[in-house]
Amino acid sequence: MKYNTIMEIDLNILKNNTKTLCQNFNEYQNKIATLKDNAYGMGLSIVNTLINNGINYILVGSIKDALEIRKYNASISILVNYFVNLEEIYDAINNNITITIPDLEYLRNVLTLNIKDELKVHLLIDNSANKFGLKTEKEISEVFEIVKNNKNIFIEGIYTNITTLGIVDENYYTQIANFIEKIEKYKSKVNIIHVNEPIMYHKKNKIINGISFDLALIGIEENIEDNLFTNFKIKNIEKKHNDLQFIDNKLECIFNITSQVMFISEAKKGDLIGKNYLAKEDMKVAIIPIGHKDGITKAIKYVKFNNKQIEILADDIDYMIIRGEGLNIYDTVDIIGKNRDLVELMNLLKTNRYYLMSILNKNLKRVYVNENNEGEDYL
Repeated sequence: MKYNTIMEIDLNILKNNTKTLCQNFNEYQNKIATLKDNAYGMGLSIVNTLINNGINYILVGSIKDALEIRKYNASISILVNYFVNLEEIYDAINNNITITIPDLEYLRNVLTLNIKDELKVHLLIDNSANKFGLKTEKEISEVFEIVKNNKNIFIEGIYTNITTLGIVDENYYTQIANFIEKIEKYKSKVNIIHVNEPIMYHKKNKIINGISFDLALIGIEENIEDNLFTNFKIKNIEKKHNDLQFIDNKLECIFNITSQVMFISEAKKGDLIGKNYLAKEDMKVAIIPIGHKDGITKAIKYVKFNNKQIEILADDIDYMIIRGEGLNIYDTVDIIGKNRDLVELMNLLKTNRYYLMSILNKNLKRVYVNENNEGEDYL
């Protein structure tokens, strides 16, 4: 008997999210999708849905992911964010993949290869918080001087990774000002100047022509607490900088993790259920095949069946025990995703949206649905 635990990914919702973001931020010429960590667990096969609905550049973490994307799309521009080893440089050249130059030493090592074909690069600028990237205008100037004397390296773009939203603090303004100051004199020398998702919440800077979307595409936008203290901070920031914008993107979560009841039994009052739950009364219990190995624990408190909350009693490496009243074998319960409020879930787990996506184990079977049968079961 097979009891399915799957992550269902709705490509139609992804299409709508992508269209919405690209339309709402149409003033940016370059609309970049950040697909790190296997597209945050969604699988790199979603790339064409993104491209068909407004995305015109892809950013990935590794050359491995960039080469994987080439299996699905031969022409989309791709930037690798992390170090590309010297032995992989020709993989980048041969597959029209752009690499990142994070410091002078790395550039000098690339030059030792005596490249004969064009290599496209973007310069990563340290935002003063990451401590990763070119740190001074002098270093940037030296990079341009070195490249000017090497006709096979083309600096296509410059970017930075902002590490603060700047909505309830001023760190965004420090980081963006630091970035602009360093690159101002080079803005006419490159085609793309791009910044990551925090710029969604700020009016467009005239120098920046690229915006990188990440988890917003999946439907998990940054959550800003709605309370008096937070609102007071926001008003002070807006009064000082007159820069904030809150666009109602109306995004939806594109995934839903479900599991099927595989076993139902009776428990008596006082029975030990799992490792540490004592039954408070006679009850039915059900077992579903999802657990620690999938990144799911009883810390999520409950699952849902027919939109009704069902308490999780115990968990283990590969299963969970839940209350079984009203359930039958093969019934499908919702674990995490579009049928559950993700902000509430993140609060329960005391985590943020990036960590939430990172803990969902890649062993989960992914099933793609909707949008003109693009949703084949790839994994």
